[in-house]
Amino acid sequence: MFEGTLLVLGILYAAGMVFFAVVALFVRYPHNRNLRPRVSVIIAARNEEANVGRCLDAVSRLTYPRELFEVIVINDRSSDATPSIISDYAGRFPVIRRLDASPGTGHLMGKTNAVAQGIAASTGEILMLTDADCSVPPGWIEETVKYYTDDTVGLVPGFTAIRHENLFEAMQTMDWFVLFTVAAATTKVGFPVTAVGTNFTVRRSAYDAVGGYQGIPFSVTEDYALYHAVTSRTKYRARFPMDAGTVVESEPCPTLKDLYRQRKRWFTGGKGMDAKSIFIFLAAWLLNAGIIAGLFLDMRSALIALAMKVGADFLLTLPVVVRFRRWGLLGAFPLDEVYYYLYVLLFPPIVISGSKVVWKDRVHR
Repeated sequence: MFEGTLLVLGILYAAGMVFFAVVALFVRYPHNRNLRPRVSVIIAARNEEANVGRCLDAVSRLTYPRELFEVIVINDRSSDATPSIISDYAGRFPVIRRLDASPGTGHLMGKTNAVAQGIAASTGEILMLTDADCSVPPGWIEETVKYYTDDTVGLVPGFTAIRHENLFEAMQTMDWFVLFTVAAATTKVGFPVTAVGTNFTVRRSAYDAVGGYQGIPFSVTEDYALYHAVTSRTKYRARFPMDAGTVVESEPCPTLKDLYRQRKRWFTGGKGMDAKSIFIFLAAWLLNAGIIAGLFLDMRSALIALAMKVGADFLLTLPVVVRFRRWGLLGAFPLDEVYYYLYVLLFPPIVISGSKVVWKDRVHR
């Protein structure tokens, strides 16, 4: 009985991952390079003195027509030099404007409150969000807005790469790329799962259709909450292109403790996921737990299931490696596979326990 159940789980998991890999490899969307809507770039910054300068350097090199975009950088009640750095860039580049966040009310807290205030102060038809520890490519705006080809397209998120100089950091890039590959594939087949605020764009009318962040319950993953609200509650569709021209770079988590906190925040924010997302994740969790149990109950079945899982996970890395020509990342696959196995297995019980989330010196429960 146990052997058969474990092998069925392994087959289902492998079939699902191979399906996502094939879909992702051929993801394509209609686009129009002549589209030039007005755009607002929204960046929330809290105690980012080490990173915000690099972020705004990248923003200053954006090649979109200057008269068609604005950059609103929200100082989210920082206690370091972040505000003065933002002001310096705003003084040198007219497209950049500093906004100081005021305390939120109701469920508008933390970063959600800062982003909501930035959006309220903006004028663009397309809202493009990134983080203060990220660097956008020069063609980020035009390479993204080209996918807003009709009024039904409400969301166009993109991929984010982690800057890496060692194996630990490369592992993080691989992990993010696999996450985005699944997100791109599920979006393409009509059941969008998630997107990340490091590279997140939304049509203003789609944002307004859900009442903005004021109309969405608070989440420590405000990007996921907005993506889910728009795709589940409105007529608007999402496109998640695998486009090298839109890839944003972000800073790695420097330590295991920081990485733990990041993933804990992600899992906590995902507690409200819909049924299809739960099914995808539950299949992975059951397989991982079954392999551990099989080491004691049926070693042969456990090894077969593990081989199916590793093979399928490797295939899932190939679409992004091929499309973005990131062949060097394959060296990080073994470490990422161990890491991925452990956090899928361990984080659900940690999050269900209801422990606090610490992020940007703020505590959320």
